Amino acid sequence: MGATALATVLGALAIGGADDARAHAQIPDKEIVEIVRAYSIPAGRMSTALTRLADTSGVLIVYDTTLTRTLTTRGLEGTHTLNAALEELLSGSGLNYEVAADGKSVLIVLAQNDGVRSDAVGAEALPPIDVGAEARTPAERRGRDYGGAGAGQDPYNKSYVLPNASTGTKTDTPVMETPLNIQSVTQQVLRDQQAITIEQALQNVSGVAVGGGGAFGGGTPYGDINLRGFASDVYFRNGFRMGPNGSGIDGISTIQLANISSIEVLKGPGATLYGLLEPGGVVNIVTKEPLNAPYYSIDQQIGSFANYRTTIDATGPVTKDGDWLYRLNMSYQNNGAPFGSPIELIHGQDIFIAPTLKWNIDAATSVKLEVQYDENRSAITFGSTPAFNGQFLSLPRNRNYSEHSPDTLKTFFSALTWSHQFDNDWSIKQQIAFKRAEDASSFRLPAFVQDTGTRYLVERYSGESARQQTAFSTNVDVVGHFDTFGAKHTLLLGGDFYRSSTGSQNFINFTSFSEIDLFNPVHPGTPFLAAPVPSGAVSNLQDTAGFYLQDQIKLPYDFSILAGARYQYIQQKSASGLTADALTPSDKVTTAEAVTPRFGLLWRPEQWVSVYGHYADGFGAGAGRIFPGTPAAPSKAQEFEAGVKLEWFDGRLRATADYFNLAKTNVPSTDYAHPGLGFVVLTGEVRSKGVEVDIQGEILPGWSMIATYTNQEVRTTKDENPAQIGQRFGRDPRNMASLWSTYEFQTEMLKGLKIGGGAIYRDRQPIYDLSGLGLQMSNPAYATINLMAAYSFTFSGLKLTAQVNVSNLLDTTYYAETALDPTASGMGLGYRLYGAPRTILGSLRAEF
Repeated sequence: MGATALATVLGALAIGGADDARAHAQIPDKEIVEIVRAYSIPAGRMSTALTRLADTSGVLIVYDTTLTRTLTTRGLEGTHTLNAALEELLSGSGLNYEVAADGKSVLIVLAQNDGVRSDAVGAEALPPIDVGAEARTPAERRGRDYGGAGAGQDPYNKSYVLPNASTGTKTDTPVMETPLNIQSVTQQVLRDQQAITIEQALQNVSGVAVGGGGAFGGGTPYGDINLRGFASDVYFRNGFRMGPNGSGIDGISTIQLANISSIEVLKGPGATLYGLLEPGGVVNIVTKEPLNAPYYSIDQQIGSFANYRTTIDATGPVTKDGDWLYRLNMSYQNNGAPFGSPIELIHGQDIFIAPTLKWNIDAATSVKLEVQYDENRSAITFGSTPAFNGQFLSLPRNRNYSEHSPDTLKTFFSALTWSHQFDNDWSIKQQIAFKRAEDASSFRLPAFVQDTGTRYLVERYSGESARQQTAFSTNVDVVGHFDTFGAKHTLLLGGDFYRSSTGSQNFINFTSFSEIDLFNPVHPGTPFLAAPVPSGAVSNLQDTAGFYLQDQIKLPYDFSILAGARYQYIQQKSASGLTADALTPSDKVTTAEAVTPRFGLLWRPEQWVSVYGHYADGFGAGAGRIFPGTPAAPSKAQEFEAGVKLEWFDGRLRATADYFNLAKTNVPSTDYAHPGLGFVVLTGEVRSKGVEVDIQGEILPGWSMIATYTNQEVRTTKDENPAQIGQRFGRDPRNMASLWSTYEFQTEMLKGLKIGGGAIYRDRQPIYDLSGLGLQMSNPAYATINLMAAYSFTFSGLKLTAQVNVSNLLDTTYYAETALDPTASGMGLGYRLYGAPRTILGSLRAEF
């Protein structure tokens, strides 16, 4: 049974007492496991849950502590027999149970056969466990909780829905018991869609859109995530803040998915737990954890426009006792070089490596070290498109009026996480992270159109840019469980600190231009600046600290309350000048503070339905820089939300619908008057309100689907310019929808074959009109159709999967983002990013 021998749940003896023993002695053996009892076991560590189960049932539970060291459970509520209670607690854990013949003790063991239980009422007995025996092939493995790290980490988990999510509460609470809208994109969804970018992954969540340089596959690192109409360049990695903090280095369009197990999205303000944020929501990337069972995979993808991508995943124990675990994820991508690309002169290359090492010191304590390095080489394109009196000219989608403008983004990230379980109710976890990002680019970009009388020439200027960011963060969370007057509490106390130092230096030459014909462009490929001219440098230092308290309270009659508040403090200072070595500090240090509460109420009258309401405040300070480098004023937000959640088929299918009303002051948006420099402009107040619907999961065996719909209205309600009041804000369309469905054949003849497809719809999209013409134009609505087919089979102990995906099957022309600049009156230049054309991506994956 391992070095720690048996872990005997003493609570069963102490609390059960003599009365339980006498009662059991008078009950026939077969009926003991059929006694119906009321259980109330919160979500949390498996060992704690088993202790509470033993306390309530009066049954002795015996298990090897190494089996439950890393496991959690979604808890248990209501009246159940012992068999039903064990089934519910162990669901998705990879564990089975064996009830003794007298019904007075339970042995917890590793699962070896789906659906097998051994109990006193005559079920089939478990086969013996062969320690160290040859591993079964992937096709024979359980595929629900492989490796003991939870259902979301299981590489063989085929589900489109996860029972728990930690992003909303930091306590790994079941989604159905959380008065928040939380959505997850699982590993299986990423695989079925062959998602390579964060944009592709987030198309499976309502109310979310990704914009910026990566929309057309150019791979430039500039972009943002729009949630409920508000753009953010911040995302989280296992709860760690990943953002540029005014540096312009966000890398959102170049986020690598090789080490991602799932993506969680919290809708609405997340300031109570995460501090300074845009109020639309939180995107949290959950990375792959080291597993206590070996798993290896290699995936080779080849697609349109010379897109080659290789990913490697390896994990397992380092030592025989399983105290040391590792995981290694790597990827290499070459997109468009040297043979072609959707856009002329645009191609990219990315090298990514992410090793992780975990040490389980004992059953209650663990330490994890993560390192991640990404080097992305791409090219800049601003989508410059000629416009005559505000009307864009019809040109080929691959047209590029720039020369090849290389951009290199290097990002290093490391994190240390340790946790300790004091007892069955209290635990602590601390995370410490360091990030360093460096971005260097050289570019030749269109400035204006010159009419020579015989032809139109695009005049282009040259420039260079260098940006850096160094960030350090740490947070500590203490979680406790206790009861008061019939109410069950899950208490969270935490604090965090975040320091970010950024700097940038720009060189631009506006005195010397190169020309290219508007209608017959010939790229000379001339060199860049021989003698760069400094045009400005900026540095920023931001320190933030926060303390938060949250209580999740389970009340009688199936009600739950979520209450929390955060105190946030921020201090920032900046300096600017012509060059980085001659900066002048700003006159004063900017400070701000705020308290951001949130409250939620949920009622779950039946296991399959939850109704909830939610209120939250948001706070953001220094959300970008106003030209030439002044920190933006603090912003605040308030949101009211109400919704319903439905769950069927033992949690395999879930639906969420909500209505939200969100208002934010001092809203930053891109400063198109100074493109590419990361500056913003502010709007007085913007209100976003609407309806969202998300459905995901398994309808029938083998048939999985995702459906989303968003109807949102985002408008300016207060502004210094009266003409802006009532106007639509941002670039998000009013209506967005997506559908994705796959079917894996269940018959023996077609076993291993999967087919699927879907569609993405976007309503008319507002165009940023900076021309002064008052055109209030919109891009047309569009829909794209996507298909997939895959076949899995076993060969020489390997699970092989051949797959092909077709995106934008009908080759629909659409626009990801558009703006008219001040020169669009007469013959000028606008800004238009085309969406990706039809692409085909094939892959061959081996797992063992």
